[in-house]
Amino acid sequence: MIKVGICDDDQRFLSQMEQSIEELEKKYHYEIQIELYSDGKELLEDFEKGIGFDLVFLDIEMKQVDGIETARKIREKDYHMLIVYISSYEEYLMQLFEVEPFRFLKKPLQKEQLEDVFLKAQKRIEEKQKSYYRFQFGKTMIQVLQKDILYFESAGRKVVVHTMEKQYEYYDKLDKVEEKLKDGRFLRIHKAYLVNVDNIEAFQYERVALIDGTLLNISEKNRVRVRNEFWEYYKYVEKTENH
Repeated sequence: MIKVGICDDDQRFLSQMEQSIEELEKKYHYEIQIELYSDGKELLEDFEKGIGFDLVFLDIEMKQVDGIETARKIREKDYHMLIVYISSYEEYLMQLFEVEPFRFLKKPLQKEQLEDVFLKAQKRIEEKQKSYYRFQFGKTMIQVLQKDILYFESAGRKVVVHTMEKQYEYYDKLDKVEEKLKDGRFLRIHKAYLVNVDNIEAFQYERVALIDGTLLNISEKNRVRVRNEFWEYYKYVEKTENH
């Protein structure tokens, strides 16, 4: 899923951009969620509510809150969102560097240019998503670095994400989380626990000790499988580190 925000006070251009992104979604079989805004103020109101984006297309000249100020506010809390400025004027270019935009597109927009920028952005987003685990609670999109996750815990209809700093809860099933994280770093040791192998400090036959001191039991029926997968992962890590 790629979350895209488009912010422009020209309603006709806004509709054209939405249509162009939807065409790219069909052409490349992406899953894209699009939100439209007619002013930076509207976008920032959603941003303050916790609604985030992977990619935002920002017009520079808007009446209430312009694109430059909108990007500054975003960068106060989010350094990862990709920002693409769209404008008829190039004299703003020097002012844009402080918010590190991903690209600048000049109006009138050519579909080939938009497609090229979008594909480059999608590649960057894909690389970022491999490092992060993302989940949604209500309208709030949360992303946590995978390396910072200690373990996932099933708690009724919710999944609890345990990190060194805090815990997050959201509605999901642990089976679905396990399906998303199939690279070997996360190990299902129990029907209630999915553990980050990199954060295991000590491995015992009946349980694991994590780097924060947490002890988690390994279910009896899974002990042989868990032990084998644990050592297979470490053999793989050692092999890749030595090359």
